[in-house]
Amino acid sequence: MSIAIESPGQFYDQVVSDLRRRIVSGVVIVEYDDIWKTEVTEPAIVLQLEDAHPGSRQATGRYTHRHIITAHCLIPVSEPKATLVATDLASEVERIIDLNRWGIDPKCIGAPEIQVNGDTSYLFGFDGVVARGVQWIQPLYLGQDYFADDEVRSSVWLAVNPKDPDNPEEYHQIEPQEGGG
Repeated sequence: MSIAIESPGQFYDQVVSDLRRRIVSGVVIVEYDDIWKTEVTEPAIVLQLEDAHPGSRQATGRYTHRHIITAHCLIPVSEPKATLVATDLASEVERIIDLNRWGIDPKCIGAPEIQVNGDTSYLFGFDGVVARGVQWIQPLYLGQDYFADDEVRSSVWLAVNPKDPDNPEEYHQIEPQEGGG
């Protein structure tokens, strides 16, 4: 069963959840708020939402957000063959990303476009860590379809200069009239 998403934040949460399910045991998926506070003492993946660019609209009219995302695979240099371990982990992550829609409804997400798998150590400035990142462009189709039915309103509630706009007692229901008059 696929889920519908309405925001990049929901996409991020779904990717983290799916990576936790699919990635080898012993690799930590670091939460977004902890990216820059993390001391890397064990193999870890940091998922970073970078930039977003507009894309062409989907056939249904949904707006396309083309997010650039990097999954940084961090390995402490204390690990034997840390550079090879980081390379291996990044290759595994790249295969997971390829053609994965993360369990998200296809009307909300397109196929990922992998851009590069390379050294990202310079971005973090963490001492004693090897980092390899897999960067991809992820099309997200968010918002309403052009062809969605307009919401039918049976009435409108109106208040003229309410003293307390949060008080429902100050509003009065106006019903549509036949003949438009």
